[in-house]
Amino acid sequence: MIVSRFPKVTNTFMLREMIALEKLGVPIELFALVHEQEGAVHEEARDLDSRAHYLALKSWEVVRAQFTWLRRNRRAYLECWRWGLVTNRQAPDFFLRTFFIVPMAAAMALRMEKLGIEHVHAHFTTYPTHAALVIKTLTGLPFSCTGHTHDVQLRRDGLRDKLSEAEFFFVCTHFIADELRELYGDEIRDKCRVVYHGIDIESFPRQPLPEDDGERPFRIVCVASFEEHKGHTFLIDAAARLRDRGVPVEIALIGGFVALAGDVRGRIEAQVQELGLTDQVQFLGKQPMSVVREWLAWSDIGVLACCIGPFGQSDGIPNFLTECLCTGRPVVSTQMDGVKELVTDGEQGLLVRTRDAAALADAIERLRNDPELRRRMSDAARALVEAEHDVIVNTQELFDVYVEQSGRPVGR
Repeated sequence: MIVSRFPKVTNTFMLREMIALEKLGVPIELFALVHEQEGAVHEEARDLDSRAHYLALKSWEVVRAQFTWLRRNRRAYLECWRWGLVTNRQAPDFFLRTFFIVPMAAAMALRMEKLGIEHVHAHFTTYPTHAALVIKTLTGLPFSCTGHTHDVQLRRDGLRDKLSEAEFFFVCTHFIADELRELYGDEIRDKCRVVYHGIDIESFPRQPLPEDDGERPFRIVCVASFEEHKGHTFLIDAAARLRDRGVPVEIALIGGFVALAGDVRGRIEAQVQELGLTDQVQFLGKQPMSVVREWLAWSDIGVLACCIGPFGQSDGIPNFLTECLCTGRPVVSTQMDGVKELVTDGEQGLLVRTRDAAALADAIERLRNDPELRRRMSDAARALVEAEHDVIVNTQELFDVYVEQSGRPVGR
């Protein structure tokens, strides 16, 4: 398994999948292009982290790998460089990272041969799949990959080649599958499989809704990195509107800074201060799953006002919303394609137009004023996750595809 960064606290969907695969008896050797050192780490990630493969670009192992492939398969090695530089010539970040990806993947390829790796799977169709393509070019090892909405929507340099060379690939929403099939047609049609990420429902047990006498502030939790397309600004605006209507709320914001997104958190903090909401909004930073579960239990509902970002960024099925539903928390979110694959408006939550703080406030107030509706939605939320988003069940689908595509009997 190749990922960009590990252990990255925001990529819980990949962590859950890897843990579930190992529970199904699939031994995983995890390779990360970067060893993430960001503070908060999920307890569930520590075992994988302790045995993952982290290579340093400035190491003798990586340098030696370049000379090994130049001697052993010069044509293939040079083709890796040609493809990376030519294909990505219009994408400066991809072009520059070729000087990192090719050397690292060349060293990974040798390690994988020594370990007897039989199949490579890359999470995200960007740098990890580029590395998997290099490994296949050098060694012939087959690979597959998983696309996660924004990478296949926004970062398409070389994507056709990557998907064509993959044995098969997964996406996490039907709308992305349809988009790729329309874009690339029969070339990839039979390779594309839709499998929802899922959640460990035992780790997110249903929590009773908090007692509410109608007097205390309504409790809202939002777990999302501080990026424009997560819609924090609309949630804060909605909170101010609710206060002005005499509907007090408390909001817990869990999520971290994203370097490429700019100082979104700083702008949200300024917005909170300007609107006089500092006593109602908490900024809790990045947190491990154990802490997220505590805040979900505290909350009355979960809210995510996701939208399309300034450069086209968007969510697939937001992991946070699945966690809310699993815990038995109704949600308020927006009518984005991925959200609509998870939440049916009026059943597990309420969906409003994107970038509409007034509509968001209306939906929150409706749930605040109707505890019976919240109870019905709580029942429907948990039932939906158990039926369609159990990570063990969904990962079994991945496992079945691996077995089918590799042609190997289970257990061999």
